[in-house]
Amino acid sequence: MNEMIQTKDLCFEYQGEEQNTQVLKQMNLSIRKGEFIAVLGHNGSGKSTLAKHFNSILIPTSGTVYVEGIDTSQEELVFDVRQRVGMVFQNPDNQIVATLVEEDVAFAPENLGVPPEEIRSRVDYSLKAVGMYEYRNRAPHQLSGGQKQRVAIAGIIAMQPDCIVLDEATAMLDPRGRREVLETIQKLNRELGTTIVHITHYMEEAVLANRVVVVDNGEILLDGTPNEVFRHVEQLKQVGLDVPQVTELMYELRKDGFDVPEDVLTEQQCVAILSKLLEG
Repeated sequence: MNEMIQTKDLCFEYQGEEQNTQVLKQMNLSIRKGEFIAVLGHNGSGKSTLAKHFNSILIPTSGTVYVEGIDTSQEELVFDVRQRVGMVFQNPDNQIVATLVEEDVAFAPENLGVPPEEIRSRVDYSLKAVGMYEYRNRAPHQLSGGQKQRVAIAGIIAMQPDCIVLDEATAMLDPRGRREVLETIQKLNRELGTTIVHITHYMEEAVLANRVVVVDNGEILLDGTPNEVFRHVEQLKQVGLDVPQVTELMYELRKDGFDVPEDVLTEQQCVAILSKLLEG
């Protein structure tokens, strides 16, 4: 099976006292093993609600979510789902439970009943994977936001999941912290083949993914490579989203009659194109 996560006609409603609020509408999405996907959407679009279905934090109102073939609504299999899909949330302080970094990373494997010698091995491996091994005996409150988030990711790696979902995990970080976390998840995806689902507001982060999914009003609006998705500048702006700055610059230049490509995503590409224009 090549499918990591699959949703079939997924609908979800939050229960209210007077009326229910539908958040996801007949959503069909397939995520393959080893993919690095960025999920975009304005506040209230449903992207975080979607993410919480991937490890049974939420259960569909109707439709089905499968994780490696397991129906997430089967209560007796929730433990199996959460071993396969780990979640990293926006505020790392909400995920850190111990007084030492290595104890925090060991927390989940201990609860899974992993033997002590295996826990030691997993903790060391996970901290080295995120570049935090030298901080293993530090107190988490002494760390920066980016370092705390990397410790939270190490705690997930120690569970040995096949997929890591980051629900706006860089939103509270400064640029350096964001860069540290992004380098970590890129490394996990590239070297270990870990499936990454990254919910983000930052277009520059989405550019790093293999695939971008745009969610609007509980439905999938766009789904494709970053080049394919960010060509739709006007459509993205209509639903309250930005595009990478270099993409917007190319868009404005095309509007003014310059013959420049639509699918420019990086500063290096932009510099090369502008240099040619100036030479001309």
